[in-house]
Amino acid sequence: MRPTVGRLTPLFTKYCDRYSPTISAKVLTFAFTPLLFTSSAFADIDQPDLSDLLEHAQTMQGDQFDAQAFEALSKRIESLPYDAQQRQVFDWVESHNSYEVTVRKGPYGVPHIQAADYGALGYGEAYAAAEDHVCNMALSLVQARGESARYLGAGANQSNIAKDAVVRGLNLRGQAQEAFAAQDSEVQAWLAGYTSGYNRYIREHKGARNSSWCSGATWVREVSPMDLMTRMVMVAQTLPRMSGAIAAVKPPEDEDVVAANSDTKLQLAALDAASLEGMGSNGWALGSEYTENGRGMLLANPHYPWYGESRFWEKHLTIPGKLDIYGAQLLGSPGVSIGFNKALGWTHTVSASQRLVLYRLELDSTNPLRYRYGAEWRDIDARTVSIPVVDDSGVVKAHSHTIYVSEHGPILTMPGMAWDKKYAYAARDANVGNHSLLAQWKAMGEATDLDEFIDAHRTYNAMPWVNTIATSADGRALYLDNSTVGNISDESQATWRASLKGDPLAAQLYGGRRMVLLNGSDPKNTWLDESSTPISGTVPFDKRPRIERKDYVFNSNDSYWLSSPREPLTGYSILYGPTESARSLRTRMNIRMLENEYGDAGDDGRFTIHEIQRALFSNRGLTAEILLPSLVSACRNEGEELDEACDVLEAYDGSLNLDSPGAPLFREWITRYDRLDTVNSGKLFKDSFDVTRPATTPAGLAESEQAIQSLRDAVAVVGEAGLPLDASLRDVQFAWRAGEAIAVHGGNGFEGVANLQMSGNPSASPIAGVKATKVADSRYLTDNGYAVVHGSSFIYTLSFDDEGPVAEALLSYSQSGNPHSSHFADQTSLYADKKWREVAFHPDDVADNVRSIRVLRSSDDR
Repeated sequence: MRPTVGRLTPLFTKYCDRYSPTISAKVLTFAFTPLLFTSSAFADIDQPDLSDLLEHAQTMQGDQFDAQAFEALSKRIESLPYDAQQRQVFDWVESHNSYEVTVRKGPYGVPHIQAADYGALGYGEAYAAAEDHVCNMALSLVQARGESARYLGAGANQSNIAKDAVVRGLNLRGQAQEAFAAQDSEVQAWLAGYTSGYNRYIREHKGARNSSWCSGATWVREVSPMDLMTRMVMVAQTLPRMSGAIAAVKPPEDEDVVAANSDTKLQLAALDAASLEGMGSNGWALGSEYTENGRGMLLANPHYPWYGESRFWEKHLTIPGKLDIYGAQLLGSPGVSIGFNKALGWTHTVSASQRLVLYRLELDSTNPLRYRYGAEWRDIDARTVSIPVVDDSGVVKAHSHTIYVSEHGPILTMPGMAWDKKYAYAARDANVGNHSLLAQWKAMGEATDLDEFIDAHRTYNAMPWVNTIATSADGRALYLDNSTVGNISDESQATWRASLKGDPLAAQLYGGRRMVLLNGSDPKNTWLDESSTPISGTVPFDKRPRIERKDYVFNSNDSYWLSSPREPLTGYSILYGPTESARSLRTRMNIRMLENEYGDAGDDGRFTIHEIQRALFSNRGLTAEILLPSLVSACRNEGEELDEACDVLEAYDGSLNLDSPGAPLFREWITRYDRLDTVNSGKLFKDSFDVTRPATTPAGLAESEQAIQSLRDAVAVVGEAGLPLDASLRDVQFAWRAGEAIAVHGGNGFEGVANLQMSGNPSASPIAGVKATKVADSRYLTDNGYAVVHGSSFIYTLSFDDEGPVAEALLSYSQSGNPHSSHFADQTSLYADKKWREVAFHPDDVADNVRSIRVLRSSDDR
């Protein structure tokens, strides 16, 4: 039974005595005390009581919170049911708000949001974002509260139970409380304003009045700043993405409901999640020596999901005299993570660093819940959490689930890493304790030059898993791998390198997934603390890879080594990725374009933003460039059987444009190989990698027999799909928008194209409007074509002139996730036609492009 606020008054003094030793007559100041990975008095969000309502009120009002007024309110409403009490408390909080913000929207629904302070800015951001994406925002907050199974059921293979078990068992709520307490007053006000703006939208569109796909869903409800903070904690960390591997764990000879019913699919999905599969990017920063006008230029080309909660949303944020920034942010978060201001611009690419370190624990032969640590034994903690799960009849029942946690982090299980009586395996996440992600993005956006921008990284060290590529109006080009990794000693690194020769599992994990496995029973492998790092046990700023140049820097998700091919970088922690090793085909293609091997920058070798755009959308495929002539030659030796295929491939121009006949046939051929085959010599490439020629090796077609068999298989798949062998991507590669197929250009990682568009199954998304079934044994082709599910997303090019920034952009999947919106697919059509749009940044340009103006005042919501 839910408690009532009738309990509030007698508990009030006890609560304040426990959690807030300092209370004035007017202001309550929290002293949040939860520890990482431990239980918290705040963690039980299924039995709301004083802590929920009091926490909401205090986090919304900050140092303006009136403890005496709150107690008086509790007395007035003590006889009401809990839902009515909550409504009264939320309304009481809102009655004290005083927000005013102006939202101007341009032709593609992009809001220009102007306010006097961060609280009001957040109010406008959230309201405008909810207009476009309330469903995805609400869903992400359900996940952050550990309530997926409560509203959506157990999930396939009990995946929702696994998600909730990890959120609760690792106490993300408690971590969020510690994170919120660590923010300065402006960031706290920003989160409170964002909460208020979102909640206003929910109140105005409650029930079936929300026109998007979640209309009437019970999980679309008002939230608290702590919900938003928990969501940010989840975004920063890797462990919550690996719920299938953590929740599946069971000690030897023990039984567990989720573990017993889970298969390797969830565990393999956890491996993909650990490497942020489905998220990548290209980023170019050009300096004064590499641009026609001698100023900085930037290409931002993040490759992110087209569906779900990890989409970008575009916005322009202004606080006069303090902030003026344009860009995009992931749904449900304030601020801009990729964008530009008057002095500089930046983008992020997913880093090849290892934010997660795996540990093998040597177990006590008499007790599998103890492991050796040096000369002593330490316990594995069993955490049992209660998870509400709704069944098919709509009844919610409590499900008990246990996860297990060592000093290093949670125990997990993956293929080849089962918990037996000899070993268990744990994972430590470097971003546990990363509280400053929003504060760092705020400081980056406020920077007035590149030195201040660098200082923002140095001060917070909070970028969780991305590189930063930046340029400035005065022509500096910067690369930073400021992602957060564990600070392991030189001795530990040397021991790990040696283990690759004698430990098959360590070699397999690194060779296939770039994951590092250490001996968790040896104290020498514990992370080192340095006083200069805000996050305990992580690498300090001055030991993170950094390059600044006047020509160019870039990254395409390989490690830092060749982020300037003219200044290869080595000597950093093994956790920042391998050096002097083969690069991906996409990295190699980016190097060739930047080195002007295709003439994209013209005879002068200096780029303009339109030349950058043409280079990206040339859609050249490096794989075809390297291998197609040899493949055609081998094909011609096979007689009449493959003549038509040989003719198609010989005529194929090697690009991933919409009207390049033969692209699907070549794709079906190359995707018969494994991903690692496209990096290393062996099955696909004949000539080995040469460290002195990293952009051109490996090369040459290897085994013609396998190549021809793969071609026969490709011909069969294309035929099974009912396509002619000379089909083009216009016939078969689509962005699905509410059942409408829009043919789009771009390729996948196998094809060595910069403009990435990966295919998959969009059936799980309610806005795709299509169900897809694989054709034969094709890797990507379905009965609804190559359905794009992630790839180029918020793309922008930036330059500077005497007036400041000049930018053009595209949001490939469009601004709105509401199928009824006019901005649901408008930019998708622009992307398909390679039509960039000018960004309105300067006040006169914004005014010239305004399609609507709305002034939001919190006083209007009373």
